[in-house]
Amino acid sequence: MNYSLNAGEWNSVFAVPSGVVDKYIKLADGGSLKLLLYLLRHGGKIFTDSQLKEALGFRREGELEDAAVFWVQRGIIRAENGSLSAAAEDAVQEILPEMQEEPVEKKTATSARSVSDSGSVIYTAGDIAERIKNDSAIAYLFSEAQKLYGRLLRQPESRTVLLLVDHYGLPAEVAAMLLKYCFKIEKTSIGYIQNVAQTWADDGITDIQQADIRLAKLEKRFSTEEKLREAMELKTKFSPNQLNYIKTWTEEWDFSTDMIMLAYDLTLDNTGGMSFKYTNKILENWRSAGITTKEGVQQEREARKGSSGKKPSESAASSLDVDDVMQDILQKYRS
Repeated sequence: MNYSLNAGEWNSVFAVPSGVVDKYIKLADGGSLKLLLYLLRHGGKIFTDSQLKEALGFRREGELEDAAVFWVQRGIIRAENGSLSAAAEDAVQEILPEMQEEPVEKKTATSARSVSDSGSVIYTAGDIAERIKNDSAIAYLFSEAQKLYGRLLRQPESRTVLLLVDHYGLPAEVAAMLLKYCFKIEKTSIGYIQNVAQTWADDGITDIQQADIRLAKLEKRFSTEEKLREAMELKTKFSPNQLNYIKTWTEEWDFSTDMIMLAYDLTLDNTGGMSFKYTNKILENWRSAGITTKEGVQQEREARKGSSGKKPSESAASSLDVDDVMQDILQKYRS
């Protein structure tokens, strides 16, 4: 006589890493969880976009990309030439090309100055030495640059330092401020430095005071990015679309990092996952209402409780419940 376990439908099972559940169950939305479970079920098999859309019933434009980017940014899923596969948590991250781009402030295509035009400028070692010897401002700039690099500059780096003054028209002290900022945020590629310089030149940043104002905005944006990265446990860069949201919140709408993190927390409470679109709507409502502090959020909440009889247990984002657009977003992310 032979014996076997009558497991029925449980005869075939697959494992879900405990760390994925422990770290991300609150952050991931329904689409992201569906995608991960499907990939785990098929044990490393690679799928094309069309195969996953069909299998998961994704119909909305960009729905698969939205679901995938959550796991790609955390190193759980690889994107390989347009196909997706499950990966170990410590896997080498191979993400979509657009996510590998260095985030830059902006680049005006019609500017009178062009980064590519600088390719025709050639400096010999003798030219550079002569400029440093005869121009105290250039000597100062090179001294500051060498302190940042911690060594003598190589030819491409020396050329870039001179271009900041000669091609982009930045005063030496402003160029030094720009370099210090790039080193502070650890984005020191020649291309990134030149793109930032192009932006400053286009925006007419020609003195220390203007540079200070710009740097204050940039540093607030960078601080916000780092706090969001930590809270979201990202292992890769933000996507260009996510960076645009953060730039709007910090620079155009002038919200503090604390207020953005509060909106982030409310997004998790109300949608069960991270949605930059939902967070953007919360901040947009606060901006329209002139709310700029946590105390202001609490005061608005109390005022609405008093006028509408809402229970104290309701969310601090209850002021958004009357907004039809917000309801649409909330319904979408709860479905």
